[in-house]
Formats: sequence, structure tokens, C-alpha cells
Amino acid sequence: MRTIYQSTDDFGHTLRALKMTKEGHNDPVYMGLVIQDREVLFRTRENSSRDFVLQKIKEFVAGNAATLASQPA
Repeated sequence: MRTIYQSTDDFGHTLRALKMTKEGHNDPVYMGLVIQDREVLFRTRENSSRDFVLQKIKEFVAGNAATLASQPA
């Protein structure tokens, strides 16, 4: 497993995409995470592509930006 994308947005969320390849398999699995203060707020696991996982992360953050920003620290 390796991190293929990591960023932090304006609200302090860590946006991370991981690539996992099982031994003996050629097709990787991608996992997308949105993390805040070590809490996983969103997780998706996809077989399709890195870009698809990043799109899912962006959609989650965009759809929940107001809610996530208003959470108490």
C-alpha cells in the first residue's frame, strides 16, 4: 500500500488516496480518505482508478463543506 495523493484543504481536512496491490494480482485497488484530527470522516474503496477516487473525495468535501466547517473543534 502506498500513498499516491495527499493534500490538506482550507478546513484542515487531510485528503488522501492510497493504492493497494495484492500479491499475485495485477489490478490495484484505490482507497480514498478524508481525515480530520485522526478521525476518518469519509472512506471509499474503488477498483476503477486514482482519478475516480479523487473525484469521490472532492464530491464528499464539496457536499459537506458547510457541515464539516461548522463542527466544534
